[in-house]
Amino acid sequence: MLPKPMREPVSLGYLLARASDTLADTESLPAELRLELLDGMAEVMRGGDRSVWIGQLKGEVIPRQSHLGERVLMAEIEGVLDWLNALRSDEQRQSIFTVMAHIIRGQRLDIERFELRDDFCFSQDAELDEYCYLVAGCVGEFWTEIGAMTLKNFSTTDHAQLMSWGADYGKGLQLINILRDLPNDLKAGRCYLPGVDPSDRAALMVESERWRKQARAYLCDGASYARSLSRRRARMATALPGLIGGLTLDLMDEADWDTLSGGVKIKRSDVYRCAWDALIG
Repeated sequence: MLPKPMREPVSLGYLLARASDTLADTESLPAELRLELLDGMAEVMRGGDRSVWIGQLKGEVIPRQSHLGERVLMAEIEGVLDWLNALRSDEQRQSIFTVMAHIIRGQRLDIERFELRDDFCFSQDAELDEYCYLVAGCVGEFWTEIGAMTLKNFSTTDHAQLMSWGADYGKGLQLINILRDLPNDLKAGRCYLPGVDPSDRAALMVESERWRKQARAYLCDGASYARSLSRRRARMATALPGLIGGLTLDLMDEADWDTLSGGVKIKRSDVYRCAWDALIG
């Protein structure tokens, strides 16, 4: 959907973020090794020696991937790194470095907090908000930077406002993921909702409702972001995740704990409707 000038840097950013996510989520590997692999990825992206890191991928990571796409991505990661190095724009490359530094920091914090500690829980709203920024809000800023670099008159709104809306949009989308996965995360010993007893389902549902309202407020900023864009393709690609996210929140508003535990997902026909609404919006 994206205008052609945005596709290369956004694709590169996506593939690198998906690769680091694969490293962080391969739970059959020791937490300490995953932290080492994430640090190694940050180093090789900036031109560090790859040999040891690639050897770890081949020996430890790739054989443990059950998802075919992730297995292929990790097997071909040197090609992605070569593509990054060959990127003609130093500005675009620096934007990729910046967003990946934020994402990897967020992934490291997740492992350190929930796997290397037995007593961690979020105690303040600001902690959850920071986490959502690190793993997703920064992507809205990256999207903004790439759009401004590659497209003339990317938006009718000033850059600072667009950066703020973009960060909020990403945080809202991440909040939806967290709220949708709440029961499964609790089974894995992770509670992302601040200041709530993980064993108190009633309290969890009350807090979930509060954070759904916050997610909707962030999606409103995302809608403002999309409406400000001058290019139809950019506007459609930007609006679509928020429309899907809004319908997902609608389902969660009606769901009880058992429904949430079984998984909340909108219908494929609704995805097509969202795509149409994004196109004509």
